[in-house]
Order: sequence, then structure tokens, then C-alpha cells
Amino acid sequence: MTVASDRLGGDGGAIALIGESKPMRELKGLIHRVAQTKASILITGESGTGKELVARLIHESGPLRGEPFVPVNCGAIPENLIETEMFGHHKGSFTGAINDKQGLFDIANGGTLFLDEVGELSLSMQVKLLRVLQEKKIRKVGGVSDVSVDVRIIAATNLDLEVAVRDGKFREDLYYRLNVILIRTPPLRDRGGDIRILAELFLKKSMKRAHKNLLEITPKAFEALEAYTWPGNVRELENVIERAVTLSAESVLDVSALPAVISSRQNKNQGVTSSDSPNVSPKLPSVNFDQNAIHLDQVLSDVERVYLLAALKSAGGSQSKAAKMLGITLRSLRYRLLKQKI
Repeated sequence: MTVASDRLGGDGGAIALIGESKPMRELKGLIHRVAQTKASILITGESGTGKELVARLIHESGPLRGEPFVPVNCGAIPENLIETEMFGHHKGSFTGAINDKQGLFDIANGGTLFLDEVGELSLSMQVKLLRVLQEKKIRKVGGVSDVSVDVRIIAATNLDLEVAVRDGKFREDLYYRLNVILIRTPPLRDRGGDIRILAELFLKKSMKRAHKNLLEITPKAFEALEAYTWPGNVRELENVIERAVTLSAESVLDVSALPAVISSRQNKNQGVTSSDSPNVSPKLPSVNFDQNAIHLDQVLSDVERVYLLAALKSAGGSQSKAAKMLGITLRSLRYRLLKQKI
């Protein structure tokens, strides 16, 4: 796979698809094959498995290379704004519409529109999206005529859309329109030796950023990393290595530099971590101010991280379900995930 693999080492985000495990070889081969078509594609997989990167590689490796690639997070746009964001609007069509606005379909015309978290769209918006896919036309808010568009749709979700269809939360006809070609991004725990490859790459990247010169990751640290289940996938691994490099005062990165949730004896011996269940509390430092000051912000951050990852795992990667488990809004969850680099 010449084109896509050449791009894998180019930028930091592309590291997510580096690896020689069987699931990754199969994924790269599939990217290469589907890139040559303009069929709609549905990418499924857990958060942090590189779904947007897969979409970008498909776009850049095929006949639409050089045309617009427009990503949109369907779950991040308020319901009352999603239609005007997608299709645009005319001046005066509603209060606050002081100018004509170009929609994302217009911007992506001739290229690819990437609909991330497509499972978060409301049923009313799903109907409008289905019409665009069927007729290749859009109508701006406040408009009276249709405008033709030529846009390839790549959608992605961490939800099980078949279950959503059965539950009446996602339209079956739209599901089959999007699911012409299905691609599943494998979770990091299923990628075998790729954890070691990625950890070493992240180590070099983090050392450069921190102006440190750690030589290597110790065998025990690798054992702990490979035993962990990585509910946050590649993004979590990168964050763990960056944190370890930042906090380590040694010439090597040993298991002691890893978070307790990874370095614990239970994790190494049984492959079970405190992130496997939201009911398991993180290991907290003893409160003793006689010797050294504790770093309260870091302690609170570690606690937050454990529960965020635990909720995501229990929710099967669904951010909306994880937010409900934690008693916070979806917007608050996404802010915290971004802050934690999950």
C-alpha cells in the first residue's frame, strides 16, 4: 500500500495506523482498495482507534486527492444549528441570519464530507441526510430551490448502529445508504506487538518535546504496557508515555514511571485494571505532608482519568452512555477527554 503507508510517518496523528499486526495489515490493505472507489463508507470502532485518520487516508489515496476533505463532528453541533451548518442558509431566513452562509456540503463539493459520530444525529436530521444521499441535492435553510452537490460521504461511529436501528434511534434506510462499505478499526488491545512499536515512537516524540534523553523503555515497563487493556486506545498510550517522560527523573523509563492503573501487580499478573470497572477506585497517594508535598492537581487528574476510561470501557466506547454513567453532560465529557488527551 504505497500511498497510504508513505503518509503514516508524516505527522503525529498518523502514528495511530503504524503497526505490523495482522489487524493493521488487513486494515491498510482495505484502505488501499476502497480508496479507488467513490462509494459511501462507514467506519466503526472505539474512540481513539484512528477513524478520522482512516477517512483522510482513503480520501488522499484515491481519485479525490487534492479535492476538499471536510470533517464534521455530528455530536458536537447543537441540534438547532446542525441543519444550517450542513446545508447553509440564506440571509434573513431566521433571526441572526445577517448574511448568506455556505454549508459543509457546499464546502466539500467535489470532495469528501466526513461525518464523525454520525450515530448522534437526530432522526429529523437523518431524514434530511438520507434525501441528500438519494438525490444528490441540498436545499439551504430559507431557500426555495435545490442545489446539486457531488460529495463522497465517509461516516464514522463508535456506536453499534445495528442496535440503534433495532431500537428505533437510527433509520434503517440511512444505515444501508452509509454502509455500502464497512471498515472496522481494531482496538489497540487486539494489535499484539504494535503496542511496543507505538510506545517507542511516542517515547521519541515525547523526549523531543520535553528536551529529555531517556534511552529506552525497560522490559518490565513493556510487560505492563502490553498487559493493559487500553480502553482509550492509541490516544491513551500516547498520553501515558508523554506523562511518564515528563515525570521521570531516571535515564530509562521503568514501570515505576507508569500510572498505578497500569503498573499494579494485579494488572501485570491478571490483565485486569481499575479501568475495567467504574466501581474500582484509583490508587491514591497517602496524605502525609511531613516528607514531601503532594501534587493535588496531578492526583485529581489521575482520578478523573481512571473514571473517564472506566466509563468509556463500560459503555463500549459510547461517549453519550459514558456521560450518563458519570452524571455529567456530553459536552462536559468531551471537554474532559480533550483535556486528558483520551
